[in-house]
Amino acid sequence: MKLTPQDILTQQFNVKVKGYDRDEVEDFLKQVARALEREILEGGKLKKDIDKARETLAKFEKKDEILRETLISAQRFSTEIKTNAEREAELIVKEAEIKGEEIINSAMDRHKTLKEEIRNLKFKRKEIESDIINMLNSLKELIGSYRQDDEDFEKVEYISR
Repeated sequence: MKLTPQDILTQQFNVKVKGYDRDEVEDFLKQVARALEREILEGGKLKKDIDKARETLAKFEKKDEILRETLISAQRFSTEIKTNAEREAELIVKEAEIKGEEIINSAMDRHKTLKEEIRNLKFKRKEIESDIINMLNSLKELIGSYRQDDEDFEKVEYISR
């Protein structure tokens, strides 16, 4: 049974011969009714405070959930960025390695070509040197032949005088 302050104030008791002092009982019931009314008001206030605290807690729980989801999303995003950056770095390194190999291969081919050209030029120089030596020898023989002809001519001229 739920008891209200009004119930206490309106409660009637049977009168008996040797009963309690009526005024005292009524004063006491009034005090009990006021105390009960204060307790009911306090309970109502506390219930409102609890409801308000529950609302606030629900808001905080919702904010907490949003923050957790945001943090998880940020972590995923961070991981994705890191993974993408690592992939991009690997691609850049691979491209650089390929480009480096191409440059090295190109340089090696150029070196080989230059080496071949130098060998060919040396061979041509030797041919030219040989041709010049042969030509000089031929000229020397020709000059020797001219000198011999001059000597022979002088002998012929000396004899004919």
